[in-house]
Amino acid sequence: MLFQSCDKTSHITDNCFSDTQRDSVIRQSVYYSVKLPPGATQETKFSPEFNWYYGRAAKEYDLRACVATPDSDFYFLMTRKARSIWPAREALGGKIKINSQLKIQEYEEVFRTWKMAEDSLNSRAFELFDLMVAGKDLTPYRSKYKGDRYIEFPDDRFYFDKQTRGWRDKELDSLDIR
Repeated sequence: MLFQSCDKTSHITDNCFSDTQRDSVIRQSVYYSVKLPPGATQETKFSPEFNWYYGRAAKEYDLRACVATPDSDFYFLMTRKARSIWPAREALGGKIKINSQLKIQEYEEVFRTWKMAEDSLNSRAFELFDLMVAGKDLTPYRSKYKGDRYIEFPDDRFYFDKQTRGWRDKELDSLDIR
């Protein structure tokens, strides 16, 4: 069997993926979670000429937690090095569906945290992850209510579009620019 079942009471990622599988999941997810490579478009971002960019980005990620769902999806919590003048990381929490060849079929980010120090990130990101897995509403943790302590996205302006597998801007998306 390709995947082992995840223990819902544990954040240990070894229960979900082998090291090789974990690296593959991270590598595939960066196509959706990082900015486009220089010269790439949404249509060309999977071109092999950009593999160097995604490979470099993937080295800044780690998979901190995962939980399998009854419908063979996985909740994930990843962190990545944040662009900051002080040592910081940011967390991404969401849900993926993976086929038997370990290819991501669906990717959804439920939240992205603000940049923060490692000790703050650990406690806050796991708190959000546990709430997400339990199906709880994360709205009270958004910037509108908690400032820059928990969730940066989504907010009143930005939302995750599952079709395009990326963050969208409600204000810019509503402009009819032709």
